Amino acid sequence: MHRAQQTGDRKAAASFLLAQDVDARTIMETLGHSTITMTLDAYAHVMSTTLKAAADRMDVALDDDPRDAIL
Repeated sequence: MHRAQQTGDRKAAASFLLAQDVDARTIMETLGHSTITMTLDAYAHVMSTTLKAAADRMDVALDDDPRDAIL
């Protein structure tokens, strides 16, 4: 397997795991990164999407109107 393909596969795996709400520590260990900072720096662009989704879910959960609740 070529190095470029390995890098792409690792990025795809990390992006997939983040999208599935897998915590960064688990992803760090899965990818073999030596520090959590390495993982967070490398995938911050993906995490911003998951943070937005989490914020949206929090907004719905804290809304006083039960008609807006996620079913």
